[in-house]
Order: sequence, then structure tokens, then C-alpha cells
Amino acid sequence: MPTIKIKNYLNEQEHQEIIKFVQNKVLFEAVRKVLMELVYQQGVLKEGEPANAMTNYAFALAARKKLPGFTGLTNEQIGADLCSVWEGTNMVEGGFKELEKFKEIEKPNKLKGNPGR
Repeated sequence: MPTIKIKNYLNEQEHQEIIKFVQNKVLFEAVRKVLMELVYQQGVLKEGEPANAMTNYAFALAARKKLPGFTGLTNEQIGADLCSVWEGTNMVEGGFKELEKFKEIEKPNKLKGNPGR
């Protein structure tokens, strides 16, 4: 069944491969995890590992202020860095939202006439 191309810069084979990728929920979520690993792993509790609040990415940005070579960082610079990380995270998530548009919509099977006859 031919599909309408969603992105005009993809050729037909690329388009079809993205459709397959998006329909494979396990692979789709695994790739999301790999791409977002640095953000998601920070401050997240994990089975079998002790809780450590100091592994939070936002805390790590703030803690740089205490490191040699970074003591001149202002709160505004740290906040700007945090905002940049947030923007980057949103852009990657936005890319996954765009990918989800490739899910093929199943068309209902319309029966002609009275199915009871």
C-alpha cells in the first residue's frame, strides 16, 4: 500500500525504513534511551545501585563553581548552561515526536452493503 511521504527530503526507501523503525516500539524506545542517556541517567534511581542525589545533571552544573578554573562562573552562566541542556533535550524529544508522525494510520475496513446478509 503506497503511503504519502511525510518529509520531502527523504527518498521512498528512507521513508519506508523510518516507518518500520517507528512501528518497532522496542527499537524506537531503545534508540531514544541511548540518545538521551546523559540526561536520563543523571539523578535517576537504578535497581541494585544506591541512591546518590549528587549525580543529578543540574547539580553537576552548579558544582562546577567549586572546581579550579570554574570559580568565576556566575549563577547566570550556570543557569544559561542548564537552559541550553533543557533546549537540547527538547530538540531531541521534538525529533522523536516528528518520527512518530511516520506511524501508518490503519484505514478501517469498510464493508459494502449489509454484512448480515
